[in-house]
Amino acid sequence: MAGNRYEEIADDIRQEIRSGMLKADDRLPSEPRLAKRYAVSVPTVREALELLQNEGLIEKRHGHGNIVRRPLERIVYTNGRSAAAYSGSAFDTALSVTVTSSEITAEDRLSALLRVTRGSRLTEYVYLSRQGESPHSLARVYVPCSVAVLDPPPVSVSPLGDDIRDLLAASGVETTATTERLTARLAVPAEAKRLRIGTSTPVLAVERVSMDATGRVVEAALLVLPGHRAEAVFTTRSPAKELETTG
Repeated sequence: MAGNRYEEIADDIRQEIRSGMLKADDRLPSEPRLAKRYAVSVPTVREALELLQNEGLIEKRHGHGNIVRRPLERIVYTNGRSAAAYSGSAFDTALSVTVTSSEITAEDRLSALLRVTRGSRLTEYVYLSRQGESPHSLARVYVPCSVAVLDPPPVSVSPLGDDIRDLLAASGVETTATTERLTARLAVPAEAKRLRIGTSTPVLAVERVSMDATGRVVEAALLVLPGHRAEAVFTTRSPAKELETTG
């Protein structure tokens, strides 16, 4: 057993989940009941639950308490696109994606990211993917209104907003280059709330900027993937060497 009391509690609940005593969508006892069971304070129980939440084993649902998570598909981020690592019958519930859009003005970070003046009009597209009741990934995609004003897709199969570049292409705006910056960090409170993860949960944060042939930024995306169900894979192909021919 772990040395710290909250780790011991987390380990006990973790074993119950892995053994099947606690099943997917089961509700854990309330924090006071768990505190009484383990003869500890409620703050100690909360530390144990946060540890399990950071591992992706449980989530806190408003009005329902702490729930055992269903196994979630892993998202593979690769060369500017995303794809589910598993599909078919391996999971009970397919991934669903909701898309909302709104017009905003560029603050300092977005102004620098999109290379527009502060206060410029942008369209923000927010992609939230879910598997069943559980949030899966979060993407915020930005397009300057001076580039294009696009209607969001009514249904998306892309959890990370890949189809915005397809909509840009359909409107005559071609993307010729994409720069990606990947960072491993902890979730900020707003992301943790949206994804039902702890603020101590590691996330893979992707900053993606797409440009046209003139170097103008036509789209930028800020993607957040919880680390326990995401990975990045990049493939680089070397140019084929020309074979010398001999007479």
